[in-house]
Amino acid sequence: MSLKQMARTAALGAALFLLTPALASAQDTVRIAQGVSALSFLPLWAARALNSFTSQGVTGSVVVVPGGDAAALAALDAGDIDLAAVGSESVLRADAKGQSFEMVYSLMSKVTLQLVVSPALLKRTGVKITDPLEKRLSALKGATIGVSAVGGTQDTAARWLAKKGGLNPKTDIKVAQIGNPVTLQAALENKQIDAFILSPPEGFLAEKAGTGKVIASLGDDFPGLSHQPYLVLAAKKPIDSKKAALFVKTMQALQAASQQLVKQPDATAQAIQKQFFSKATPEAVAAAVKAMGNGVADGGKMDEAGFTNMLTFAKDVGTNFGKDFDAKTAENDIWTNRFVNGEKAK
Repeated sequence: MSLKQMARTAALGAALFLLTPALASAQDTVRIAQGVSALSFLPLWAARALNSFTSQGVTGSVVVVPGGDAAALAALDAGDIDLAAVGSESVLRADAKGQSFEMVYSLMSKVTLQLVVSPALLKRTGVKITDPLEKRLSALKGATIGVSAVGGTQDTAARWLAKKGGLNPKTDIKVAQIGNPVTLQAALENKQIDAFILSPPEGFLAEKAGTGKVIASLGDDFPGLSHQPYLVLAAKKPIDSKKAALFVKTMQALQAASQQLVKQPDATAQAIQKQFFSKATPEAVAAAVKAMGNGVADGGKMDEAGFTNMLTFAKDVGTNFGKDFDAKTAENDIWTNRFVNGEKAK
């Protein structure tokens, strides 16, 4: 599918989503496309569940578009939406291709992925979850790790973790393309794979079912991964004063929701579960919110150190953007705190 086609698809989805009663005026509605329907985009779920957009005089219209980050950015480029909620690496890839986007808010400021392994693997290797991190990761030798797509984020993270465990990331592990989280859970339960790498609440669900154990949380076990813009809101440049004013209100709504989430994680998780994840158990959503809550505590702000951490991790896992980036010179070009800090216009 071409970028133009993806943009049209996203626009149709957004248009259908916006056909709701009592719409605010166009300038008070912020249109956000989300690349995937994942809990990792916590501030967006929390802001809607807690009505934080309304308190800022904004209608927050969020739609998950088919096609992931590429489709969300295509819709942004076409002008069908105001902001795209995507992975930060997707923005850098787009920039390397000449597309003019800017990260304006860090939705999740740590890598949320967790390594989940089967009890059988732990028993076979004699590794315990209380062992030092490197020893835990060494249990991956000879393991088959299930992923959603070969060559994707989970694949690269698996090989990176294997290397951190003193293993050869190319020969000491096997990677099998399985599918979505539900399929990966089933594959682990049926002993088709030994491990998978996903964000919460998948680790919690595996532990509750007795089919897996979380032995590493990337954003908690590795300092460089606990402080970086992992998931972001991207805007198309140039940003005029009207859009800037809308973005400031949007950021204030997200910040208010994030503060509430940090202060009252259980109540916020309950609100999110009831409105958006009714098929998930309240316990699973609460566990995910608690596991990822410290990733929203900075209120969406980015800094040079975090951007550098992101670039370092990308390099470590072998990501080639097709262009070199520098955290310092990228400020107010590829990333900015203008709107997080309340600056409505340059």
